[in-house]
Amino acid sequence: MTGQELSKRQSSETENIETDLSETETNSFDEDEVNNNNNSKKSQQSFLAIGKIIQNNPELRSVVQGLIPDLLLNEPQQAEIVVCALDRGYHFLAAELEKGNSVLTLQKQLQGEVAIKQLLLNTGFKQVDYMRDHLIDISQYGKYFTRGFENRLKIATTTSQPASGF
Repeated sequence: MTGQELSKRQSSETENIETDLSETETNSFDEDEVNNNNNSKKSQQSFLAIGKIIQNNPELRSVVQGLIPDLLLNEPQQAEIVVCALDRGYHFLAAELEKGNSVLTLQKQLQGEVAIKQLLLNTGFKQVDYMRDHLIDISQYGKYFTRGFENRLKIATTTSQPASGF
């Protein structure tokens, strides 16, 4: 083999290696793109679910916008869990009021029709404030909020106004 043939062969092998490397880079980029698309689809599904909940319970719109505006934009999947908890909380409070819960009846007499919405907001803000100091993993935001929020609502509906802070 002459020097010129050897040089052509090495050049050809180098091109093959470079081609293989660039194909590998492209494949990993495609995997990232697929992951981004999956996250985008999950985000869209969360936005749709949130929209449906708010459409079915319009009272929640201002509560959600006041309580978790940044979470809606940055972590829609966690926001969906929070909105579900708010919706369950709203229905829980409405049922308790219908049963004649004395704490809620008093609140409705004092605040009128906004009593349930105000209780949701106050309780939600207290839970969010608590979470600022105690939550360390954003992926647990929804679960952490839900547990604390539900417990706070139960306490608020079984405790007199001065003791619960409402």
